[in-house]
Amino acid sequence: MQVFVCYPNEVQETAKEVRSFIRSVGLETWFDKDNLIGGDDWDRKRELGLADADLVVIICSTATTGRNGVYHREIAEALAHAKDRRLGTRYIIPLRLEDVPLPPELQRLQYIDHHAEFWRRELAIAFEAACRENNAAIPSSLKVAAAVPDEGGIRSLTLFDEREKGQVHTDWIEYEQEGEYWLYVNSVIRARALGHHYQARRFIDDRESPTGWSGGSDSEIAISEFYRKDDLVSLSVGWADYYAGAAHPNHGLETINFFGDQAGIITVEELFDLDTRALYFLRDYVNLDIKRQALEGEEWDVSQYVADYGWGIFKHFSFNEKGMVLNLSASSGLPHVLGYHDVYVPWEHIGQMLSPVARQILLSGSPKEGH
Repeated sequence: MQVFVCYPNEVQETAKEVRSFIRSVGLETWFDKDNLIGGDDWDRKRELGLADADLVVIICSTATTGRNGVYHREIAEALAHAKDRRLGTRYIIPLRLEDVPLPPELQRLQYIDHHAEFWRRELAIAFEAACRENNAAIPSSLKVAAAVPDEGGIRSLTLFDEREKGQVHTDWIEYEQEGEYWLYVNSVIRARALGHHYQARRFIDDRESPTGWSGGSDSEIAISEFYRKDDLVSLSVGWADYYAGAAHPNHGLETINFFGDQAGIITVEELFDLDTRALYFLRDYVNLDIKRQALEGEEWDVSQYVADYGWGIFKHFSFNEKGMVLNLSASSGLPHVLGYHDVYVPWEHIGQMLSPVARQILLSGSPKEGH
């Protein structure tokens, strides 16, 4: 499957992020920064790329309303190609960057919101459906990204403080299920959320703004569910801090993973029983995937970080029944300049390196009594 990414120049950085995600789940992309080189007849190559694409992701933002240009020509051409597709098969997927009305010609299509928390999952679900509709093989990494968790039984909570020197914003979830295990899970979540909130108050109150600086400081954290099946829970902890006068905010992604009432919280080392073969497999897998995701000249190598931090570089992982996601950011030891990267690793590639208990839980269902 090949996906054409249609975007206006004003949102090029977001378009790169979307393009990298598509490649990370095993699909090919047509993206102008990849596919055009000096001397190309760029308009003809773009037309050919669009004609050959199996899917088109159209990125929609306020920057595209009320003006003409190549972007709108690409939308018109994609709609023309859509007329030659079988009825009932998806071809164009609008991706909204903000709560903006779609171009009139796209309004009959269901959109995905990039600003929603799990936009990657929603996009992966659409890609997986398109693969089935086209009788195309579904990449195993796409299956990991598209896995759907249990629904319901969650309440959302929030705290917001407007301080003299800035703001503190904390969002978290709690489970409504009964029993000691869920009391334990909720206690861990609440400790992480409220611990951040009250410490952030102090950090912001103690922060001295540079002379002449009019803005304040901000600290926020959001704890959400990545995946849940029965009593298996994988949580994402996203955070961002900005201190008045700084050049840019700091941000990262952490995780908390519960393996049920027979195992509790599990770390990546425990997941693989400290097997160095698994550590080096993950290192090599990440390097290959980063090379596939990165634009030319933007590749980087995780090997030195593995040498420096060992398992720690992969400590923030998420999981579901299809595989694991390695969440690489400043939280795991990367320099802030490298940003955030996620790498999807199917169990079929590394499942046999799991610890016996993890293998029983993830590949065979729930752990046996006494494990």
